[in-house]
Amino acid sequence: MLNKSAADQGPDPVAGNPLDKCRVFGSSDVDETRAQVARLYCDHRLNPVSPNARLQAWQNAVTLKQSCLATMGYGAEVQIDPGKLKDFYLLMLPYAGEAMVDAGGRMVQASSTLGTLLSPDDLVTMRWSPDCAKYMVRIDRAALEQHVASLLGHPLRRPLNFRLAIPREGLGAEWWRLAELLVGLVECQDRAHPQNLAIDQLEQALLFSLIEGQEHNYSDALRDRDRSIAPKHVRLVEHYIEEHAADPITIEQLVAVSGVSGRALFDGFKRFRNTSPMAHLRACRMRRVREALLKPTPDVTVSRLAQDWGFYELGRFAGQYRKLYGETPSETLRRAR
Repeated sequence: MLNKSAADQGPDPVAGNPLDKCRVFGSSDVDETRAQVARLYCDHRLNPVSPNARLQAWQNAVTLKQSCLATMGYGAEVQIDPGKLKDFYLLMLPYAGEAMVDAGGRMVQASSTLGTLLSPDDLVTMRWSPDCAKYMVRIDRAALEQHVASLLGHPLRRPLNFRLAIPREGLGAEWWRLAELLVGLVECQDRAHPQNLAIDQLEQALLFSLIEGQEHNYSDALRDRDRSIAPKHVRLVEHYIEEHAADPITIEQLVAVSGVSGRALFDGFKRFRNTSPMAHLRACRMRRVREALLKPTPDVTVSRLAQDWGFYELGRFAGQYRKLYGETPSETLRRAR
């Protein structure tokens, strides 16, 4: 039976996976594997699909401030029946193989292009392929629900429940990217419990983007909150920018659209959006560039897209883009092709 910690010596048959320096266990024994995985997640049933299958199970994990980041695989086709997770959410983003996931009667064939987000009250069953390996983020239920309640300004009246499927496109692609960035930062640390401002910020970005970007049963209420908080003149300008982002726009035009003074417009954006009207315009245009890079036409180039959207200083544009998205525009384009 394999039973290795990160400090064990000798060749490791399941080495070469993300977070290997944070190895929790490696085992070929079903009962040992079940017990080890249950320590991080919850009690569950684990059964190899073939009675002759031999596990090469492994798990790497690191505890962050509000979540636990892990990678794991079983090395054999297995059926996993955890039932209800009860006190945590579980983000699972495969980077190899496939898994059939059934959560509350909703079924998803998860793969490197389709992840899943399990909610605590769903009855869950899964079947992992032999080569399936995933990024997994365990998020405390109370912390996530409290965060949503804080955004809404009142206690939740029913449990927070997310849409199961996470396609690897649009904002969904960013969660893979954030998971990979988190793994990369953790692997640069010297211990399995890293304290690093960049790691904390990435963790916060991942959790916040799930609440804001992945559909759930409070999404409409959060959108209504956003519309109601900002005054009318701010929302008018935001709508105008969304509709006319490809056109030349001056601050004088935005003031005219808002119907208030320039000072009132700037104050409104600063107070309710923590930005300025023209910075909001640049962010909108940057988002349009990224959307085009993620779904490129055959002849698209970074420089042409940047200039089409008003970014004529390409070096500065590339720097701002990387700061926002964690990669250069050229890297985004290469990934999308």
